[in-house]
Amino acid sequence: MTLGIVVIVLALALLVVIVEVVRRRRLSENYALLWIGVGVAALVLGAARPLVDELSSDLGIVFGTSLVFALACLFLTIVCINLSVHVSKLEERVEVLAQELALQSPAAGVAPEVDDQSPGGAAATAASAETGDDSTGSSATSGDVGGATAPEPRRP
Repeated sequence: MTLGIVVIVLALALLVVIVEVVRRRRLSENYALLWIGVGVAALVLGAARPLVDELSSDLGIVFGTSLVFALACLFLTIVCINLSVHVSKLEERVEVLAQELALQSPAAGVAPEVDDQSPGGAAATAASAETGDDSTGSSATSGDVGGATAPEPRRP
């Protein structure tokens, strides 16, 4: 009887946690329905433990807890497969979005074309970088190309 009470209390705690996580929008409704189903199943298992023992003996399993454990392992395996499929779809979607973004945005990391004959051209910048002379009006620091600095990366 004590085990049944503990299982019922844990199932109720699980249901409360699931409702709170959904309320805070940390878990989507699809997965919430799944875990609410798990909580309800745990409530039924806690309240009907003699039925679980009878079912396990009918199946040739000595202990009812072994049946529950086997079903829990099967359930978690199915959840893992489902989540793996979901992650694979998301990876494909991210790859497609990254490719679309790369096609829409200007080429990142490509140095702008600079006329070698102009006073601020690449030849003058290279010469001033070697000598340390800043007479061209552009500072040649590491990462500078033709006096232009690379934009800072965006941070989320």
